[in-house]
Amino acid sequence: MAALLSDNQRAATIIQSLRSIFSDGKIGVERIDLNDLIQSVLKIANPEIHSKNIQVILQLSASSKINMNRGEIQQVLLNLINNAIQGLAESRGPHKTIQIQARDVPGGVEAAVLDNGPGIGKEVQTHLFELLAGSQKKTGMGLGLWLCRHIISRHGGHIRHEATPEGGAQFIFFLPLDQP
Repeated sequence: MAALLSDNQRAATIIQSLRSIFSDGKIGVERIDLNDLIQSVLKIANPEIHSKNIQVILQLSASSKINMNRGEIQQVLLNLINNAIQGLAESRGPHKTIQIQARDVPGGVEAAVLDNGPGIGKEVQTHLFELLAGSQKKTGMGLGLWLCRHIISRHGGHIRHEATPEGGAQFIFFLPLDQP
């Protein structure tokens, strides 16, 4: 019952967050520890992670609290983790891993979600953050990465994709200590 209430609260927070994103442009922020937020998002994603036999490796060393909208950044993290899970579903390798990192960098914090899946084709990489870019896939509507970029930009940060040396995907976002 507690899990159901938690899921309902999370859904309400996401809906409220989406409304604010597309309305007046103001974001309600609070000082949040990014490491703690990542841990809370993992609690949401853990059932699917475990059901697909994915190992999660955490490297959480960010010590700075950042002014952010909890629901919006939670949505970014959840989307990036879900994308990694979907990418790993296409992987034929026996060991599926997702690494989640958070660290202090000059002027803010940086978080990364990496997987050891098949990666993203070069022809798709230039359009990753465009609206409806992933709509050809059966797994989504093509809103996720566009929304991630929109949310991170609203917080004064930026997000990027990098291929990993092992061939997987890596998404990294930066949030500044002081927002515009």
